[in-house]
Amino acid sequence: MECVLYGVGSPFVEEVLETLRRLGFHVGGGVANVATDFRPDDLDPIVGPDEIPSEWLSARVVVPLVTPGHRWSVAQEAVERGFTSFATIVDPAASVASTAVVGEGAIVCAGALVGARAVLGRLVCLNKGAIVGHHATLADYTSLGPGCTLCGYVSLATGAFVGANAVVNPNVSIGENAVVASGAVVRRDVPGNTLVAGNPAKVIAEVQGYNDVSVGDRSDTG
Repeated sequence: MECVLYGVGSPFVEEVLETLRRLGFHVGGGVANVATDFRPDDLDPIVGPDEIPSEWLSARVVVPLVTPGHRWSVAQEAVERGFTSFATIVDPAASVASTAVVGEGAIVCAGALVGARAVLGRLVCLNKGAIVGHHATLADYTSLGPGCTLCGYVSLATGAFVGANAVVNPNVSIGENAVVASGAVVRRDVPGNTLVAGNPAKVIAEVQGYNDVSVGDRSDTG
């Protein structure tokens, strides 16, 4: 499959490139939409948004970013630039149940486990070793950090982020643009736009989203 990376600037792009290699995808190049110090050595060419070759527009877009708000902004920008579809990326070393649903543009990294009847929305990101329990529902643009666990019937609203090694107990709901800190154990529902931490997890701050960027915020597209 032909694809183009849009939003090259985060070291997470290296993890995505590894998965694309294992899947045998052909990466035509990357779009660097913001100025950063990071550029992958083996991705060529890398162009700015105003330099996108017309032939790239028929390729599927991969957005290699972890922050939900940034992923949303970059996806909107890619569509505005003329791209029409997003590649769904599931690493061969991940395990996805046959009854699970994986939405367009989702990234499922190596070692991730997705249980029976789980639903992953559009442009969801599951980092390495993340576990999604049976009947869990992840809305669009949600992200899971490495090694975190969502138990059965957990639901994440749009833009929610669960940090590395956190645990969300069964039947718990995480609100829009909420952030669960690394290592937290969540036993009760989490309101939208809040940060929870600890065991048991408690609200410690109001936030716009992970990295203080919400899904729907076009002020920063990095």
